[in-house]
Amino acid sequence: MKKNNDGFTLIELMIVIAIIGILSAIALPAYQQYIIKTRRADVQRQLTSQAQSLERYFTSNGTYVSSGTTCAVNNETNTYYTITSVCNTPTTFTITATAITTKSQASDGDLTLDNTGARTGKWAN
Repeated sequence: MKKNNDGFTLIELMIVIAIIGILSAIALPAYQQYIIKTRRADVQRQLTSQAQSLERYFTSNGTYVSSGTTCAVNNETNTYYTITSVCNTPTTFTITATAITTKSQASDGDLTLDNTGARTGKWAN
């Protein structure tokens, strides 16, 4: 008499579920860290873009401020950071990205970029 094996046994199914669970436990934290780094790189690009805009304005006008003490670029907010441009004097500026504390980027703290190119915070190398 020949047996017909059509399907999986319960043991085989449990082994597959265990393997999927182990892979998920390893992959999910790595994926979340990748997303955090990607968002940080995006805000660094925004900071650099604002600094370039200020430098272009300075090249044309000899100052970073557009009127009174207002910086020549506007403050921005993206989903995970609030970006603030401060012109300390007509010839200096500091651009700060502050992580929104209710989001996953909260551990980043502040990233800053100033007119000399000095950077503070968790900048990518």
